[in-house]
Amino acid sequence: MFRRPFALAAALSALALVASACGGAKDSGTPAAGGLTSVNYVTTATVPGSTQIALYAVPKQMGFFKEEGLEANLKTANGSSAALQVIASGDALATNAEVASTMAAVEQGVQVRTIGSINTSFPWKIGIPAGSNIKSPADLKGKKIGVISLASGSNLFTRSFLNENGINPDKDVKILPVGQGTQAKAALDSGQVDAIALYAELFSQLEQAGSKFTYLDNPSLFDGMPSISFTVSARTLSGKDRELAVKYARAAYKGLMFARLNPEAAVEMGLKTFPELAGTGGDTPKRRAELLTLLKAWMTTSTPQTDDTSAWPAWGQLSDDQLKKAAQWAVSTGQVKKEPNVADVFDGSLIKEINDFDHDAVIKAAKDYKTAG
Repeated sequence: MFRRPFALAAALSALALVASACGGAKDSGTPAAGGLTSVNYVTTATVPGSTQIALYAVPKQMGFFKEEGLEANLKTANGSSAALQVIASGDALATNAEVASTMAAVEQGVQVRTIGSINTSFPWKIGIPAGSNIKSPADLKGKKIGVISLASGSNLFTRSFLNENGINPDKDVKILPVGQGTQAKAALDSGQVDAIALYAELFSQLEQAGSKFTYLDNPSLFDGMPSISFTVSARTLSGKDRELAVKYARAAYKGLMFARLNPEAAVEMGLKTFPELAGTGGDTPKRRAELLTLLKAWMTTSTPQTDDTSAWPAWGQLSDDQLKKAAQWAVSTGQVKKEPNVADVFDGSLIKEINDFDHDAVIKAAKDYKTAG
């Protein structure tokens, strides 16, 4: 059993910092200019990336929030645990949090509920540098595996991956924190580690920097396991903000649908909303191509992979089997002491309303949209 990584005290400390950054005001759901309702959304990343492009920049730039009568304000928190405390406190309407983190928060008495999936397949995997003699999980014995940090989901995934394959993570391998991006690449290139555990978008980033990988198959536990999901305060589901949660998720899913069909336009909207995404080199064709590759990698775990939109399922739906796997993962990694009741974590009663929009109109808008470049 792993040491539980999501201590409530730490999350509360993080909450104090975020609440300070947000001004501490419970202003989500208040009137705004133009007859709109102002709502706060807290994202679990301190810097914008593909999640923020698809779920915030696109609906903002396409007017999907306004169509729902909302003025959406983006706040930031450092990780799922902190973000969950923010929405539980009433300082934000919703967040995108790990399902396992939501289970841990619920077990600790935090009144939050997942209302719809975002990542519909598990994004973490173990990459092996091209040319390595590691061909199967068994070959990892005696090797060094890099993770982002020992407190990250990267470490939890690695340990679970090893346990599922009959490898003792404390005795049979060495797990080393190597960060991500250039730090991780340096660790791989120098031979400090023999393999690395990241999620799809980060591997794509390394591949753009010249690294080449083969990937080990994940154990069956991770097949179809959900990761990031929309989460709200439990009070929201029975209170006046219920309709706001439906409207926000609906607009966000419109953005995700649009991004899947026209990722080039989504990147353009991301750069307009978050100019810092351009980096020091500015908004160049090269930078747009890099962001496009990252967005597409993220969407391999967040959107349907078929181009036949008529076969796409309802946005946000989570099955009991998917939630059961997430619960087993949460228990095995020590994030919770026991498997929670599905109803205590996921409320699917909003799914039908969330999907009550003109899908054909969004599809047409995405296909007709022409980028400035």
